[in-house]
Amino acid sequence: MSEVLTALLAVMAAGCLLHGFARRQNAYTFPFLCGLIVVSFVLPQLPGLMHAPFLPPGGYDKTVLMACLCLACALLGWRASRAPFATLRIGFDEGRLKIVATLFALIGAYFYYALSQLPGEQIVGVQISGAPVTYLFFGRLLTYSLAIASILYAWRPSRWMLAVILFDLVFYLDRILVTGKRAEAAELWLILALSLWFQRRWAMPRGALALILVGAVIGTTSMSDYRDVTRAHSGVVWNEIAQIDAEDNFARMLQEGGPELRNAILLISATDRTGQFDYGAFHWNQVIWNYLPSRIGGSEFKQALMFRTPKDPRDFNPLTGTTMTGMVDAFRSFWYAGALKFLLLAYVLRRMWNSAMEGQLLGQFLYMLSAVPAMHAFSHTTDWVVSAWTHMVFFCIPVFAWARVRPAARAAPPSAVLLLPASARVMP
Repeated sequence: MSEVLTALLAVMAAGCLLHGFARRQNAYTFPFLCGLIVVSFVLPQLPGLMHAPFLPPGGYDKTVLMACLCLACALLGWRASRAPFATLRIGFDEGRLKIVATLFALIGAYFYYALSQLPGEQIVGVQISGAPVTYLFFGRLLTYSLAIASILYAWRPSRWMLAVILFDLVFYLDRILVTGKRAEAAELWLILALSLWFQRRWAMPRGALALILVGAVIGTTSMSDYRDVTRAHSGVVWNEIAQIDAEDNFARMLQEGGPELRNAILLISATDRTGQFDYGAFHWNQVIWNYLPSRIGGSEFKQALMFRTPKDPRDFNPLTGTTMTGMVDAFRSFWYAGALKFLLLAYVLRRMWNSAMEGQLLGQFLYMLSAVPAMHAFSHTTDWVVSAWTHMVFFCIPVFAWARVRPAARAAPPSAVLLLPASARVMP
């Protein structure tokens, strides 16, 4: 049964990838991204765990079955609607958006620079806390700046927005290289690629897409070694990085299994055995934990706002830096029915995609910054995208409201209002 379920998951993931290669625009859609994360992160960890000793009986099958259900729900959710969000049909003043992109770049760069000055052992491959959390919270504005500037530049090239993009890339690439963040690297690729696709209908060649796929599969198994180097030196040391044996790491992963899926097997088995579920309280607790400072009301007040949820098994001791996977939090919420979280997530992403393809700037911005947290629902947690949306509420709603063009002002000169070309509003 284990072999059958594993093969089923592999076939489903391969179908997602083939769908992306069939039409180049599909490489930017949520199903392709799901297939990419399953193939590069989930599947390589499974063979070594299939018959591993000291794992709960039947735990492997339950976990892979849950992964299959989550992927199936993601595909169904993506196909459930072709309607855009009508509320995202908003016009924006181009000049004000340029100001927003510039201010976000300056603020975000300051906090990224402050983060880069910390020792590597505080920010690379560890659970961060304290000042680094604050720096990352405000450093996220640099990503918003890059997204806005990329959309504006692809729509109507200007030296101002090109300068903002290059300025953002200096800090963004430094963080990717020093901390080895795959999520940031994927997000950078999507921001630049989707800007060109939404505005110009320029799609990435299939050869480049194949290289990304191969790099994702091989690089994932060697990322811990890469981070060991950058953490030890607080920077990139290319001669040591060149000595990483990616082929051996990949082979060892296939043989021994991966820690993240081992975590998933243990937690899903324990939840199935006890029958204790959190019924979605996990997401509320994460919002309170991430966005309510303990200084406001104190830690006791913060704890009082959070729901009690089932505790991890006493013998569960995950390796530092490893994840639980989103299949776990979905299962711990509603048993196998928790896979419906992925259906809802894909449904929302599809409507954002439809809005973006219709030519709406807000839909384009939301999709390019939601796709990566959403795809990491398979590898990390389904809460990543919720956290991303919560962060946007604090910073993006006020500035987009300021840059919005009211219907009565639509008679302004064309250079003052961001109106996308007709070709960008046609859904293929």
